Amino acid sequence: MSKIEQSKTYTGTDLETIFFRPMLNGPDANALGIRIMYNMPVPTTLHFWKRSGDILRKFTGDGWQGSAAADRYQKTIRLDRVKAEASYSAEDYFNMVFELISNRPDVNMEDLSGTELEAAETQLFREAVAESIRATMWMGDTERTGDGAMFNTFDGFIKRIQEDIEQGETDIRNFTIESLSGTGEAEGVLRQLWDNASEELRAAKPQGNLIYLVTSDIYAGYEDALDNVLLDSAYQAKQQGRAGLSFRGIPVVDIQISNYLPQFEEMPESIAILTDRRNLALAVNTADFPGTEVRMWYNPDQMENRQRAVFMAGCDYLLPELISYASMAKA
Repeated sequence: MSKIEQSKTYTGTDLETIFFRPMLNGPDANALGIRIMYNMPVPTTLHFWKRSGDILRKFTGDGWQGSAAADRYQKTIRLDRVKAEASYSAEDYFNMVFELISNRPDVNMEDLSGTELEAAETQLFREAVAESIRATMWMGDTERTGDGAMFNTFDGFIKRIQEDIEQGETDIRNFTIESLSGTGEAEGVLRQLWDNASEELRAAKPQGNLIYLVTSDIYAGYEDALDNVLLDSAYQAKQQGRAGLSFRGIPVVDIQISNYLPQFEEMPESIAILTDRRNLALAVNTADFPGTEVRMWYNPDQMENRQRAVFMAGCDYLLPELISYASMAKA
């Protein structure tokens, strides 16, 4: 056996439960540091509730004395129809799928059923789709055209934030990163993001939802600064690594796009964002539009295994006052 010929199609409930929901829920999705809205009612709307002020009243024994309703902020996330496609030579595809199966300790290699092959194929394609969604969520720009244009299916966070800053009609607090070459400069970026943040953003800290979203150079620079602290705990962390970083109790997350940024002239070299993780949202929908599906099949004419996913996706932020942003332009 050196090829996989059985075709598979996921639609409806199977599309959600087998393919998309596993990658849009759970620890891996939470580690992105943003809100993920999957199969929310269309149009998909991002909500943020601001608590009312003083709702206590002196007791009088009669009449309604309730305060005004809490403020609700809304923004509709534009969803674009996208598709993901991949093709492999039959032999390469079989080897990749077989390797995924053989790495599992609970598999009987003498009896590979169709279910085992299907699970491995699904995992292979799901990982590729998840990475494309994640990268487009940050790097996306629908104005990119031409052969080989990448990440142009929907606009990402960087484009949306920078366009609003350039228009001068926003409350996004921002500054320019001059350099990251010196010791402690990455830590200085995190500190300045906090210092530049609006009062609304600072006030949200006790709720535990603030997060720093940074490129790898800033993350590594801050970790280097922690290594220079003369404490036994820092010495141990330098040897064993750190499961995660925090600055003033706020998690610092590497958004892992530094390998993509150099490919696009219009993108900055580095970015850093301090925000409320509920303020940035990725929306994916596979339920409310016709033609959404995932297919995997063998093409005998080309001797290829092919994969295709069709769905809707988009992302946006809600409140500009809950964003403190910094970027460094390419040299």
